[in-house]
Amino acid sequence: MTDDDAPSDESEIQDSQNDESGIHDSQNDESDIRESRRTEYVGAYDKLVRDDIPAVVRADGNRPVTRQVDGREYERYLARKLREEADEVVDAVAAASESDPVDDAETLDELADVHAVLEALVATTDHSLRAVVDRAREKAADRGGFEDGVVLERIDAPDAPDE
Repeated sequence: MTDDDAPSDESEIQDSQNDESGIHDSQNDESDIRESRRTEYVGAYDKLVRDDIPAVVRADGNRPVTRQVDGREYERYLARKLREEADEVVDAVAAASESDPVDDAETLDELADVHAVLEALVATTDHSLRAVVDRAREKAADRGGFEDGVVLERIDAPDAPDE
């Protein structure tokens, strides 16, 4: 054991002795779980979070370091957050298999996150969410929607041989 690995107080020494003897204390187990949760998310992020997340971080016994952004910087953070949330939808769908369908609750949560970020991003523009929905309908009427599951694999030149 190096100095860095050395227990820092008597309770850690006792925990170490209990673990070695096979004795488990449920109070110590709960403390370990809380400590694990407390340190699980410690690190640098530089990402937009929901407004109440700093309070959640404090409730876990950690200290959030935050700053507030606005204007173009806020829009850039929202755009990055939209990509992050969309990736989480992709992950939720990709995690499912034919025998294990998409977890409806997880997918709903991720779609709700996408919607919340989209609403915030739209609010930074001169457009309304209604205008976005109307434009989506116009585009669907002009070029179709995504209901048919059409995947474009490639576009061949008119003189290319058929495969």
